[in-house]
Amino acid sequence: MAITSNTAYTIARSPLNGTDGTAGTSQISVQANDLNVDTTLSLVGKDFIGYGEAIAQNSVKLLENFASDTAPVTPTEGQLWWDTTTSNKALKIWHITTAGTTGEWLLLHSTQTGNDVVNILDSATPTPVSHTVLVHTVKGVPVSITSDGTADWVINPSETVYEPFFRDSGSTSVAGAATIGSGINLNTDSTKAMKFRGTATYAQYADVAELYTSDIEHAPGTVVILCDSEHDVTDAKNELDSEVLGIVTTDPALLMNSMLQGTTVGVALLGRVPCNVTGIIKKGDRIISSNLPGHGQSVDAVNEYSWQHVIGRALESKTTLGPGTIEVIVGVK
Repeated sequence: MAITSNTAYTIARSPLNGTDGTAGTSQISVQANDLNVDTTLSLVGKDFIGYGEAIAQNSVKLLENFASDTAPVTPTEGQLWWDTTTSNKALKIWHITTAGTTGEWLLLHSTQTGNDVVNILDSATPTPVSHTVLVHTVKGVPVSITSDGTADWVINPSETVYEPFFRDSGSTSVAGAATIGSGINLNTDSTKAMKFRGTATYAQYADVAELYTSDIEHAPGTVVILCDSEHDVTDAKNELDSEVLGIVTTDPALLMNSMLQGTTVGVALLGRVPCNVTGIIKKGDRIISSNLPGHGQSVDAVNEYSWQHVIGRALESKTTLGPGTIEVIVGVK
C-alpha cells in the first residue's frame, strides 16, 4: 500500500520578494504531491509523481536564463532573464526597488548597447593577427574602439560588424582602410557627425595642428608656406615670405582634418613645436622664414619685417651660425 503525506516544506527567499514580485512573504510553501509555481521555476513537492520532468525543465530554464521575448511573470530577486527581442537582445536582472513595493528588470548587457571586450582581426598578411579591444555600442552601432596597442593597425575587411564604421575615409558605403590607433578611436562615419564632448581635456603634447596636402613629404620642423598650386603647402624658400603658414609637427596634441587623402603633412598652427632654423637666435626672438629652404631665422637677420612674416617666438637660444633645431611657440607674434 502506498504511503502518502500532506506534509509541506518551506523555502526561504529574499525578504523583499513576494509571490507577485513585490514586497511580501519571505517564504514559499511547497505542498506535498504538488508543483509550486510561485516563481518561474516549478518547485517539486514531496511524493510528487513525475518530478523528473519538472527538474529537467528547471535546469534548462536556468541554463537559458529564462530566454524569451516576454519577461518571466513571477521573478524573484536576483533572477536573470535573457531578453530575446530581435531589436535588443539583452541580459537583465530582476531587482526590487528601495521602496520594496515593486520591481524592475535592470539591463546587464545588450548586443545593441553596452561595452564588450572583443577580438578583431587586422589586415596583416599572410596571417591576420587578433587584437583584443573594448567596443562601446549604442543601438547596434559601434561608437568607439579602445585599443591598448602601441602601433596602428588596420581592421580586416572580413570584420564587417566593425570595419565599415571606422574607415579612414569616413564612408561606410565605399571600401577602404580602417585604421585603429592606441587609445580611443571614435566611429568615423561622416553621416553621424561623431563628436567628443567634455568640460576639460588634457594632452601630453603641446601643439594644435591640421593636415594639408603637400608637394612632397616634409620632415618635422620644416617651415612651410601656402603655395599657388594644386597642393596646399610647400617648404618656405625665401627670406621674409609673407605666405608663411606654420611648422611641420612631430606629435600634435590635436590633429584636425585627419582623414585628408594623398600626400599630406601636419602643420602646427598653435603651440610649441621643434623648428628648423639657421643662424644665431636668442630666446624670445621672433622667427621668420630664411633663404635656407624649410628653415626659419631670427628677425635680427633682416633690417625690416612686419607681423605678416612672423612664424612665432623662440623658446630657446641657438649660438651657432649654421642650421639647427630649437623649440618655437607658433602663432605668437
